[in-house]
Amino acid sequence: MSTQLLTNPTAKPPEPPPPDPPRITEEEAALQKAEAENAKSKERIQELEDEVAALKAEVKAKPKARPKPKVDNESVNEEKPAKQIAWQTFEASAYTADCPEGCSGVTATGLDVTGTIYHAGKRIIAVDPSVIALGSTVEIKQADGTTFEAVAQDTGGAIKGAKIDVLVASEADAVQFGRQSVQVRVIN
Repeated sequence: MSTQLLTNPTAKPPEPPPPDPPRITEEEAALQKAEAENAKSKERIQELEDEVAALKAEVKAKPKARPKPKVDNESVNEEKPAKQIAWQTFEASAYTADCPEGCSGVTATGLDVTGTIYHAGKRIIAVDPSVIALGSTVEIKQADGTTFEAVAQDTGGAIKGAKIDVLVASEADAVQFGRQSVQVRVIN
């Protein structure tokens, strides 16, 4: 007993010393080290998986590369006929990208038109590129006087000379459009 307890009956006995930390075996130490390395590896794997997912999302967001004919914007602009200011009479018909067979959904310029009839807010038409250069914007006036702008993004086997083919959403729309005489002028 402590002398303090003998001299001071209200004194508390001294605190016992803290226990020694538990001792671990070499195997347990190796296991802890391996678990720590495994946790670091899992973190790195997760970082890499996140990076791969981000790259996949970036690739998915980009438009799919489609084989394009050797036509770039500069060469199209150089090959354009002189700007047409006057209205010219054309025979117009309609076509769809969603037909049962023979339609690829990709225009002659490589534009994917599945599910749309517009490009940059303008209707899409097929033209004879020797008459209207691909990439040209045109204004089309129908017999009833309505007008709309379109961009020449496609060609067609039957589209020769003063003929255009207007892209529509369905075969029923193409039949309803029929063949009609329209006025066309190149805007740019």
